[in-house]
Amino acid sequence: MIVPAQGLALFRSLRVRAFSTGLIGGFFSGLTGIGGGTLMVPLLAGYVRLPQHTAHGTSVLIVVPIAAAAAASYIWRGDVEWDLVGALLGGSIIGAYVGAVLIMRFRARELRLIFAAVLVAAGIRLLLT
Repeated sequence: MIVPAQGLALFRSLRVRAFSTGLIGGFFSGLTGIGGGTLMVPLLAGYVRLPQHTAHGTSVLIVVPIAAAAAASYIWRGDVEWDLVGALLGGSIIGAYVGAVLIMRFRARELRLIFAAVLVAAGIRLLLT
């Protein structure tokens, strides 16, 4: 937990950085359909200066309301494949739990490298399809 040990100004500065991180991550999550964590984790770790594991945990916690806000728009327009939602949700819940357990086995640097490799692989895949 961030404690304003260095005074109220630092605490306010962190809140402003956190708000702007949320604004950027939420915007791109809604715009691109990618998980907010793709942008949130690097911003939380770099800009807000959270430890790597804390950045991941914080990002995961805020994904639900971010996704709900974006999902409302997609549902309203009819852009949801409801026949697949249950299967996707089941697999995602199991995968998220296993990933959250395994993340603790990695040091912060290893975690950053894994995260970067996944982002690079996803970017290459997008460019090739």
